[in-house]
Amino acid sequence: RPYGNWCRSNPASIAIDCEMCETKDPISGKSDNKALCRISVVNADNPDEVLLDTLVKPQWPVSNHRTWVNGISESDLENVQFTLKHAQTFMAALCSDQTVVVGHAVHNDLLALRMVHHCNADTAMLFTHIDETDGTPSLKNLAHGVLGREMPDVHDSVNDARVALACAHHYVAKHGRVDPVEKKYTRSSSRHRLDAADTTMLLVHRLPNTTVAEHLTEMFLAYTHVKPKKVPEIQFNGTYGKCNIEFSSKEHAELAYTSLVGEEREDKTG
Repeated sequence: RPYGNWCRSNPASIAIDCEMCETKDPISGKSDNKALCRISVVNADNPDEVLLDTLVKPQWPVSNHRTWVNGISESDLENVQFTLKHAQTFMAALCSDQTVVVGHAVHNDLLALRMVHHCNADTAMLFTHIDETDGTPSLKNLAHGVLGREMPDVHDSVNDARVALACAHHYVAKHGRVDPVEKKYTRSSSRHRLDAADTTMLLVHRLPNTTVAEHLTEMFLAYTHVKPKKVPEIQFNGTYGKCNIEFSSKEHAELAYTSLVGEEREDKTG
């Protein structure tokens, strides 16, 4: 919406962070791995002011709460009435086409909001890793390298929005002449502390588009001697696909994971 009198009293810039879970349409079986389940919006002119911080009720039933990432459990969402539509209405009333939206990998937040916005400051794109030209630094590494702060393992979207904003302010203060940051933390350096519901599943991704569910079952049996309880339909996006494979227990899932032998590498997001 074009800037005008309607928004003159609104903040010129905001910082946002969203938490997502995975949901599944019970009719079509389609999965949404970026379903909004919490949104936090901070006033960039006054980071102490939280403009919005609320849990969000997903449209479809949740198939993976990702509690180990976002700290949000099934019981937390049980009585939530705030929906994606409410979040979209709030953002539409807050943002004009000139509002600067600050965030880390902010395209993911906008995707979860189903929101198109072109005036963004993405801290994932403003900094680089030492001795690496490919990939983007994680917010945890930025907090450590730029701000000298330690981030908790479980996300807090208000804190994440404020940290991204502080990193953006640092970039502006240095006129863009910022040093690369050390990759101190990797996804494999701190083992995921999953809740019981999530630990029965393993995410398998970058699957070639010729892969079918039977291939994955056969692979786990051949290389780990652990048979998956359920291999859902693989969700493909272009050349590659992914799916969450369910095992009979968290012990079976952990055994299957630790039994796989191969080179451990990070993806481009760190």
